[in-house]
Amino acid sequence: MHFSDETWADFVRGVTNTREANDIQAHLSRGCKDCLDARDIWDGLRVAAIHEIAYAPPEELVRRLKLQFTTATFAAPADAVMPVFDSFLQPLPGFRSGASAPRQLVYEGENLTVDLRLEQAPRSSRILATGQVLNTRTPQRALSEGKITLWTVRGLPILETTPNSQGEFQLEFDAQETLHLSISICGDNSLRIALPRLHAL
Repeated sequence: MHFSDETWADFVRGVTNTREANDIQAHLSRGCKDCLDARDIWDGLRVAAIHEIAYAPPEELVRRLKLQFTTATFAAPADAVMPVFDSFLQPLPGFRSGASAPRQLVYEGENLTVDLRLEQAPRSSRILATGQVLNTRTPQRALSEGKITLWTVRGLPILETTPNSQGEFQLEFDAQETLHLSISICGDNSLRIALPRLHAL
């Protein structure tokens, strides 16, 4: 006497009617190896299902996967806006050209202005980018509704964040030869900016 898969599934979940459950338990007590093995397999599946429901992948992994499968497209690097101000082109008096200092850049588009500060940690390839987006057409618009994405030159997204209500944002990433930022504020034109060669910071 053996039991169907459906019966075992109900038994290990405790939803079998009392009479059938007693019959199965009596059969198991007689030491039927096949049925004991079947019971253990189905009970293992039950435990695995419980753990699967409780499992939550790391938020960082989910974010990276969403970026990898995003359907957004990125304009060719030639279309990216160049800075209207670059502190490296206007060194302050008393600073040596080789001194390590934050790099300040300002980008302007049709409706948006971006003030960006780039710093590189000592003896590290990590870049800290802090900035602020200004909406020149509708300053009252909630800037926190926007989206800022960091892209490779091949159009692959690396990081994504949203500015706060004041338009401030922060990104930290590994230095690469050519990177771009896209800034999009709901209802306004997006701005794509070309970052400088970050290995030279």
